[in-house]
Amino acid sequence: MSVAAISTSSINAIKGTEFEGMSIQMMAAMVMLEVGATKKKEAEMKISDMKAQNDKAKQLNNLLDRMNAELGKYTKDETKDKEGRATVLSNFSAEAKALGVDVSNWSGNKSSEQVRAITSGIQHMAENCNSDNQTQMVKLQDFMGQYNSFVSGASDQIKNANQILQGLAKN
Repeated sequence: MSVAAISTSSINAIKGTEFEGMSIQMMAAMVMLEVGATKKKEAEMKISDMKAQNDKAKQLNNLLDRMNAELGKYTKDETKDKEGRATVLSNFSAEAKALGVDVSNWSGNKSSEQVRAITSGIQHMAENCNSDNQTQMVKLQDFMGQYNSFVSGASDQIKNANQILQGLAKN
């Protein structure tokens, strides 16, 4: 029984593709770079999402600070203070609604407790944005780790291909 040498040209060439004539190492490197580029795009989208989330938290906190500055004038539950709080809520309701705050219970005269519940709800929304950003950061780190792994793997494949070529050139 004899064993014939196998030509690697048929293994290395995927005819009609961009991989035609490439070594297996170079094909693997190209695939790894493509997957790495996808992970990089996913990371960039995650960064964009996080920026939007962070901007929303800032806007909610800014709204809350301005509302609290105005509401601070009304400390009692007398009629004039309830009317004052109602005016403040009315002045900020459109902005709050644009930020996704449920303003359906903002109309009418409100006690200081009712207003405190409204402002606590806004504060809670801002904290949720920040909390969600922390979760998104973990996902971003995962995408970046995957990106780095694929780029490193591609680099290793290219280095291996070069070593094989140098070995063949010496022979």
